[in-house]
Amino acid sequence: MVIVVFVLLNPSETFLYILNTTKIMAKKPEEVKSIAAKKTESVKSVSVNPAKTAIPKDFKSTAEIKISASLVDQILGQDEAVEVIKKSAGQRRNVLLIGEPGTGKSMLGLALAELLPKEKLVDIIAFPNPNDENAPIIRTLPAGQGRNLVARARIQGMNMFKNQNIIIFILVLVAMFSPWWVRSYYKSDIMFTAFFLGGMMFLAAFVIFLNMGKRIEGKVRIPKVIVDNFQKKQAPFNDATGAHAGALLGDVLHDPFQTFFPTVKLTLSDGKKIPIKEKIDKLIGENKKNILRKKENNYEAINLPKNELFVMGETNGSVSQVEVLSANRYDYTGNMIKLTTSENNELIVTPEHKIAIWKKNKIAYVEAKDISENDGLVSKADRIILDEQDITNTYDERQQEQCRLYYQYLDIKAKNPTWGYKRIAKTMGQNIGKTRWWHAKKHIPVPIQTSNWLKERGLLPLKIDNPRLPLIAKVLGATFGDGGIFENLNGIFLSSSEKEAVEEFGRDLEKIFGLSKNENSRIIEGGIYGHSWCYQNANRNIIRFFLALEAPKGNKTNLELKIPSWISLNSGFEKEFYGSFLGGELGTPIIHKNGNYLTTLEVGITGLPKFRENRIKFLNELANYLKKNRVNITSIYEGKSKTEGSLVFRLLIEKKLDNVILFLINIKISYCKCKVDRIYKAVGQWVMLKKNKYNELIQKGYGAEHAMQILNLTPNSLYLLLNNFGPNQEATA
Repeated sequence: MVIVVFVLLNPSETFLYILNTTKIMAKKPEEVKSIAAKKTESVKSVSVNPAKTAIPKDFKSTAEIKISASLVDQILGQDEAVEVIKKSAGQRRNVLLIGEPGTGKSMLGLALAELLPKEKLVDIIAFPNPNDENAPIIRTLPAGQGRNLVARARIQGMNMFKNQNIIIFILVLVAMFSPWWVRSYYKSDIMFTAFFLGGMMFLAAFVIFLNMGKRIEGKVRIPKVIVDNFQKKQAPFNDATGAHAGALLGDVLHDPFQTFFPTVKLTLSDGKKIPIKEKIDKLIGENKKNILRKKENNYEAINLPKNELFVMGETNGSVSQVEVLSANRYDYTGNMIKLTTSENNELIVTPEHKIAIWKKNKIAYVEAKDISENDGLVSKADRIILDEQDITNTYDERQQEQCRLYYQYLDIKAKNPTWGYKRIAKTMGQNIGKTRWWHAKKHIPVPIQTSNWLKERGLLPLKIDNPRLPLIAKVLGATFGDGGIFENLNGIFLSSSEKEAVEEFGRDLEKIFGLSKNENSRIIEGGIYGHSWCYQNANRNIIRFFLALEAPKGNKTNLELKIPSWISLNSGFEKEFYGSFLGGELGTPIIHKNGNYLTTLEVGITGLPKFRENRIKFLNELANYLKKNRVNITSIYEGKSKTEGSLVFRLLIEKKLDNVILFLINIKISYCKCKVDRIYKAVGQWVMLKKNKYNELIQKGYGAEHAMQILNLTPNSLYLLLNNFGPNQEATA
C-alpha cells in the first residue's frame, strides 16, 4: 500500500510524504453485501488546484502528443537499456536488469517480450515419466496446441472403461431379473433364493468394480501444460516485482506522481487519526541513522522495523489493517485535485492518483481526474459495523418480506397522512387486517422489533467508535471457542470447567445490553462428576445481534469459520476477540516426564475435510495476530479427530523459554484463569530445572556460551534464569 502526503513549501513546490505498506492490492470481491452502500460516500464536488504546470505552452493538452504504439518506443530516459533489449531480442540472449525501484525494469521487460518473434511461441508440455515420477518428460508444441492435447488425453482416460461398463451393466440387469424367471419356470422357492443371493453378490461386485474404475480413472496419467501460449500474441511476461501491490491508493514507489496533501489524516490500527505529515516526519526523525538520501528532489527514505506501524487499508474487499514497510518524502511540483464527499470529508490528491470507487457493486480503481460527481467512493465514512438491514437478514424470507411491506406502509402513510388503513391496504394490494394492526401500532414485524430493542440500547447502528465494542469482541470470540449459539436459536452460551468463567461471560452480556442480573439467563451444572458449567441466555434480541455479527450457529465442526473483518480494525478488538477464543481452544503445556522440556503449546480446532482450507486460513489469521505480538509459530498440524469423519487442525506455538514468556506477557487469555495458572506453573518448574542444569554444567567446567547451546538458551532467557529465581524459590512463576 502507498499513502502519500504533500506539504506546501511555496506556491510552486510541494514536499512529498510516502508510506509503502504490505497487502493493499487485494483480490476484488466477487460480490458486495447490500449494506455496502452505507459505507459509501458520494462525490459532491471536484476541483483542481491551479498550481504551476510543467506542460509546454505549445500544447493545449497531452492528448496532442503522438505516442508510438510500440512500448519500446515509449520508454524515456533509458536509451542504453532500450538498445540492449533490442539486441537481446534479435539474438535471443538473456538480459539482467539491475536498478532501484521505479527506474523502469518491469517496463523494459515487457517491451522485450513484445520484441520477441511471435511465430516462435510454443506450448511446453510435461508428460508423466513411468520410470521416474520426479523427472517428467518435457515436450514442446506450437502455441495453442497444448490445451488440445491435454483435452484429448483426458477424454481417452475417461473412456477407458466405457465398453466394459456397458457389458457389466447388461449382466447386472440379467442378474436382477433372472431369479424371477427361474421362479416362474421351475416353480421353486429354493432356486429363486439361490439365484437371488447370487444376483445380489454380483450386484455388490459390480458396485466395487465401479469404484475401482473411478480410482483407476483418477490415476490415468494426463500430461500438463507448463507454459500455455493459447491465443497469445506475444511472448509471456510475468511481473514478480510486486509493482502492483500498492494500487489501493496509488503505487508511489513506482509512480511518484500519485500523492496526498499533508492535511489528510492517517487512521492507525488503534482507530486514532493523525496527519500523515506529522507521522512520517516523526518516523524519519526517529530513524536518522538509516535514512537513504538522494540529491534529486531532496529524496529521503527509511525502512521501518517490523511491526513498527500499522495503518488501515483494503484486504479482500474490506477495510483492515496492513503493516507499513517503508516511508519516503521528496519535493514535488504540479496540479492537485480536491474531492469533497457527501459527508463533507476532503481528499486532496494528484490527478493520476487512483481512487477506489464502487462500480456495479464491485470495487474499481479510477484516476482522480476521471471521477465524476455522485460517484460512490469506497469510504469508511461513519464506520458502521452493523445496521438494521443486517439484523433483518438473520430472519427467513417471510419475515424479511413483512419488513419490506411494513416500510412500504410507513412510506405511503408519510406521503399521504389523510389516508386510512383501508385505502393504504388497497394501494399495497394487501389484506386490510394487516394494515389495521399496523395502524394501531401492533404486530410490527419481529425483525423490526429486534432492531428497535437494540436501538434503545445504543447498539444499532453499531459504529466503530462504540465504547462497548471491545466487550462485544470478547463475547464474540468466545462463541468461536467453547461458546456459541444453539442451532434452534434458543440461546447463546458458554461452557467451561470454571464457574467463575461462565459467570464473567454473563456479566459481560449484562454490561453490553444493560440487563439486570440473571435476566433471561441461567447457569447449569453438567458432567458426570459435576465439573462442567454452562451459562445460557435465551434473549432472542441478543442472539440475533451476535448472529448478525457472524457468530457461529450450531455445531462448529460442520460450519465455515470466518473472523469478522472489523476485528482487525483495532488492536484492542483483536486482543479481546482472540483472548476469549484462546480461553476455550488453547492447549496448555506441562513439564515432560523426562523433565527437560515442555509438552506442546497449541491451539486446536476441528472441521470436516471440505473445510480444510477454511481452517488453515483461520489459524493463519490467528498466527498473524500472535506474530504481531512477538510470539513465534512453528507450523500448522493436521490430524484425525476423535469425532468420526472430521479432522483436527493445530497451530503449534514455539516452546522456547523466551517465546513462552512473551506469550504470557503479550497475549490475553479470557474466560479461563486455570489455563493461565497452568502455563505459569509449567514455566516456573521449567525455569528452575534449566537453572539447576546450567549451574551443574558451569561447575563441571563448561563455558557459559557452551552451556547456553546445550540448554537451548538465549542471552535474554539466561538473564531471566539467573536474576529472577533464587536458590530456594519454589517451582512456580
